[in-house]
Amino acid sequence: MSETSRYEAICEASPDGILLVNCDGIITYANARAREMLGYSPDELVGESVEVLVPEDALDGHVAQRDAYLEDPETRPMGANLDLEAVRKDGTTLPVDISLSPISGDDESDVLVMAAVRDISDRETLRRKYQTILGAVPDPVVIIDVQTGKIAEVNDEAATKLDYAPSELVGDHYTKIRPSDDNADFWSEFTETTSEEPEMHAQLSDGSPLRIESRTGDQFPVEINTRVFELADRDHVVAVFRDISARVRRDSQLRELHAATRRLIDAEDRDEVATLIVEAATTILDYRRTVVRYVESDTLYPVEATALAEADLDPSPAYSLAHDNPASDTYTSGIPRRVGDLGELDDDYDRGDANSAMYLPIGDHGVLSIGDTELDAFDRSDLELAAILAANAGTALDRIATEHELKRRNERLDAFASVISHDLRNPLNVAKGWIELVDGDEEKTERALDALDRMDTIIDETLTLARQGRSIDDLHVIDVQQLARESWDVVATDDATLTVEESFRIECDPERTRHVFENLFRNAVEHAGPGVTVSVGPLDSGFYVADDGPGVPDEERGDVFDPGQTSAAEGIGIGLTIVREIADAHGWDVGLTESSTGGARFEFTHVGRPEPLNTH
Repeated sequence: MSETSRYEAICEASPDGILLVNCDGIITYANARAREMLGYSPDELVGESVEVLVPEDALDGHVAQRDAYLEDPETRPMGANLDLEAVRKDGTTLPVDISLSPISGDDESDVLVMAAVRDISDRETLRRKYQTILGAVPDPVVIIDVQTGKIAEVNDEAATKLDYAPSELVGDHYTKIRPSDDNADFWSEFTETTSEEPEMHAQLSDGSPLRIESRTGDQFPVEINTRVFELADRDHVVAVFRDISARVRRDSQLRELHAATRRLIDAEDRDEVATLIVEAATTILDYRRTVVRYVESDTLYPVEATALAEADLDPSPAYSLAHDNPASDTYTSGIPRRVGDLGELDDDYDRGDANSAMYLPIGDHGVLSIGDTELDAFDRSDLELAAILAANAGTALDRIATEHELKRRNERLDAFASVISHDLRNPLNVAKGWIELVDGDEEKTERALDALDRMDTIIDETLTLARQGRSIDDLHVIDVQQLARESWDVVATDDATLTVEESFRIECDPERTRHVFENLFRNAVEHAGPGVTVSVGPLDSGFYVADDGPGVPDEERGDVFDPGQTSAAEGIGIGLTIVREIADAHGWDVGLTESSTGGARFEFTHVGRPEPLNTH
């Protein structure tokens, strides 16, 4: 059997159409599958030029391409990345894939070309179907051949997003759209996906967003939904890209607004808050026409503005709350507002070059105005971000107002206390002086002096009560055992005993907490007797002070912190009131219950869990 005959025998069993073509382009053999596929009888193809199977629009270059192949024959696909067609006998065309291989003829000097022709009509039908689907998807879609990593198809959205023509992407490796500094391992995993279920890829292993890169080098953060499917007996990954640039930018802005909030909360006055609002609006939200207005005497006056806002209008207008305008309406209603076209307003206010605006209430302190030269420049997301900034600024201004009011009250209280101290102590001292000069009944004189001393004590404790209720800003970590013992040493405790169960620490104002211990120790000695045992120990969220005295009946425990409540002959009933005021100033809760021995137990909570001392 000749060499050619042996090839022909093998080719008859092939499921693909097989043609043998000599160096002159003449078909020397066609198997049954080729004849059936192309519509020819057994003796019609042999002897014909292979060009009878080439579509007319491809004929011009075909002979030259055939000759070029014969100069350097090798096994390879014909027309890689091209849509090939074969002409049937009836003149219709058939989509095909063609593989070329050189073989030796009967004469070793002869070279034949074996063309394996595969009908891909079903594949092309499927391809047209998914191309129709791709065209309807609003997001960029790329289909990648899993085996080769080459892009098999893209939709118009992907081509537009990446700034390529579809033909410039199809057939190239997927790395063409991967940023050069991206994580190659992720992309390898992405293309090796084998799951037929949808998978979401949103970020790299380091938590940074996954990105694609356009022809111009622009990078876009994306989420990629992938799914594997089979096409022409090959696995492909269909990847749907969603540009999440807006989401990433918003997340970044929210993080930066959070940091700006900390700066707002630390601001010392209203002017600093206004400056920080404008800075945040400019650097974080990129708003260049921003004005902060504070309300005063029913008018919103500008107090801070960006350079562009000042350039548009100098000065920026003040808005009367009595007039109908967006800023005043926002302040009155407390509801943020967008105006898409400022030209439609009929309120006689000049807004310079701004054509659209947002208005945000800053609590009950004023209004934040943000303008833009474009019509309808702001969307719902813009309004939400600006509202966060304005609300945080309002909170900062509330704190400043509260602190200023507290400072004013404390100053008035100090002035009042100083007057009381001066106006009462002077006549007391005079009375003491005269009584000491009186000769006569020593017992009556002693009683008069005791009464004056008692009045002096009342003045001291009233001043203490007035001053201990102030809020506390400067806290220190203290050793409770040490502070309790120091406080015990200054109280007349006679034969009383103090026990501190263990060393622990709390955060507090040391001097005011010292007053707490001194008053409680003095209260225990006065009400339980000179032999009382007082114990101090930690709680999960604070500490307690307990004694082994007679305790306080249930029905009286709710009143012990009220001024004037005492059962001691020498007391004036203000010591426990001072204790409560100091606790309130710290933000603690204080309550009275029964100790394990039936005495009184004062519990302080919300102090923070005591931290054990390191004794090593």
